[in-house]
Amino acid sequence: MTTELLLKFEFLASHSLSVREEPHLHLWRMEVVLSGEPRDGMIVNLPEVRTAFETVVASLSQTFLNENPLLDASAKATPTCETLSAYFFRRFEDVLHRQFLVKNPTLKLKSVQVAICEPDGFEWGAAKLVRS
Repeated sequence: MTTELLLKFEFLASHSLSVREEPHLHLWRMEVVLSGEPRDGMIVNLPEVRTAFETVVASLSQTFLNENPLLDASAKATPTCETLSAYFFRRFEDVLHRQFLVKNPTLKLKSVQVAICEPDGFEWGAAKLVRS
């Protein structure tokens, strides 16, 4: 039986785009879905994976995304929901492979959804990257 876990994260970061060139702040909300077969009642130790993922999220928090050296050239040029979901998908998948797959080889990163919001919480929309 496959089980899915949903983890939610938020961070504040600014960006600038060709349609709005002055840097401006956004609240970015993220939903990450993991799937796998439970081992000893869980697919992964939730506090451990949350802590590992929070480290990745923190590396973009409170930064100007267009100049963040951790983002690739494409994401720095156009830091959007689409490019950030791809960035987080790659980084979270690396974390799972390095730290968690040895404990449960059925564990998979199923999807990463990134929403762009105003600092007051109004959500403009989101992009969801799903493993095909």
